[in-house]
Parts: sequence; structure tokens; C-alpha cells
Amino acid sequence: MKHSVYPYRKNVDTRYVFISKGKRDIEKIVEFTPTSVEGLYNLGFGDLLPDGSVDDSVNSNNGDIIKVLATVVHILKEFTQLHPNVKIVFTGSTPERLILYRRILKTYYIEFSTEFNITGFILENSHYKEAIFEPQSETEYLAFFIRRII
Repeated sequence: MKHSVYPYRKNVDTRYVFISKGKRDIEKIVEFTPTSVEGLYNLGFGDLLPDGSVDDSVNSNNGDIIKVLATVVHILKEFTQLHPNVKIVFTGSTPERLILYRRILKTYYIEFSTEFNITGFILENSHYKEAIFEPQSETEYLAFFIRRII
């Protein structure tokens, strides 16, 4: 994604913060949380709430979605450069967000595929499995996995 990004800072090794500056200023969090599977991290993203938690389902409508998502991608790239052996999983908190993330992966697939192996979690013949992401297919992905090409 060759779009401008917001400046961000790393609070801890796995948590990044930036300010969305659209209609209003909104503090955004990108967090990489280890899962129970060794080397697999969940990418969480949303608005920081006053109690310190993150709302990943809010629709901010701040008018800067491209710059916000470009910032998240930039952070993902930095995190995987610092931790090249990890695998990142992410999904949408709503069906609409999952569709948005699929559209971004499809649109920027040529660029992303030079740095990352991209797979998806699918349901096939009543079984869940990980499959290579095919940008032109109509496959319904339930989640996506990103691993830096080393």
C-alpha cells in the first residue's frame, strides 16, 4: 500500500498506538496477541476506550479509512520484520469488516505477496482448514494468515 500513514509509537513490543485525524482525533490501537499456538499471533485493531480496553467493532466514520488501514499494514510489516518467524492471524469483528479485509488483500495481493505468504481459514466439506489465499476466487474466508517470506 503506497498510501501515507499516521505516525505511531510502540507502547510495548506488541502494542502500537496512533491518532486517526479525521472529523475528530481518535486514538487507535494495533495489538499482536500471542495465541495458544506457538508462534501464532492475533492482530487486533480498534479504538482505545477510556478504560484502556480496545473496541474492535466500532465504526468510527472518521473519513480517513485508507490512511488508517495503510497505517495498520505498515505496523504489520514492522512487527513481522522484528519477528520474522511469527504467523499473524486476523479476521473481521463483523462480516462487513471481513469482506473489507478480503478486498484489501485482493486489491494489493501482488504487492503483499512479494513480502508475505497469505493463506485463509476456510470451511470445506464440513472441515475447517488453512488454504492458500486465491485473490480471484469466490472462496469464503473466515480468517486470514500472514507470514513473512524469509
